[in-house]
Amino acid sequence: MTDHPFLRFIDLVSFDQKIQSFENEKATIATEIVVIKKQEEEYIRGLQEMKDRVFLLKKKVDECELEMKTLDQKEKEKKQRLENLSDYKEYQVIKAEVEAVQRTQVEQEKIVLDAWNQLENAQVALRKKTTDSAEYIQRQQSHIQELEKKVAQLHDAITHALAQRTEKEKVVPTEWLEKYTIMRARVTDPVVEIVHQGCGACSHIITQQEMVRARRGALVQCQKCYRLLYAPEIMEQHA
Repeated sequence: MTDHPFLRFIDLVSFDQKIQSFENEKATIATEIVVIKKQEEEYIRGLQEMKDRVFLLKKKVDECELEMKTLDQKEKEKKQRLENLSDYKEYQVIKAEVEAVQRTQVEQEKIVLDAWNQLENAQVALRKKTTDSAEYIQRQQSHIQELEKKVAQLHDAITHALAQRTEKEKVVPTEWLEKYTIMRARVTDPVVEIVHQGCGACSHIITQQEMVRARRGALVQCQKCYRLLYAPEIMEQHA
């Protein structure tokens, strides 16, 4: 590269843009990793919810069957009382109670059957979800490992580039470097081309005198947004 100060400065700007692209890619990957981990957590949470549902349904089945056993015992006891009754009126009362219990038993059988159907369907769904989750989590973990490897590579590239940047700074005029450092902390595009005699970022028109300086290789500053401006003709002259 030529020793022209302007080109040394542009080389630094381009180098910084390269470093920034590494930083942006690193940030994008970091965000992707967060999203994947969140999806994994939601998937695991969904699996746990299915397990909880199966547990509650099993508990419901147990309660329904216990109620069924209670009704069976009640029916048995009342039938035994019927066998020992001689009073007609009392017999009719107990008989009616037996029939009421039997009607309740029929309804309870339906409830038990429905509870079992719900439980069995939930167990089938849970088994499938459990099998799928093992494969899903393995895929997610493999993907995360690949992304983390890329992040590590980008980190190394950034570290290496920053070490080189120090040397590139040394050959840039101090005045330009100071202004560039200040603007770089404020905006993502601190250095832009002059377009139609105006700032390539905010379009503020620069003076004719400043245009002349820029075409001779000087770095001028926009009086509105304070970005550093250069004439694209200089790049063509030294291409």
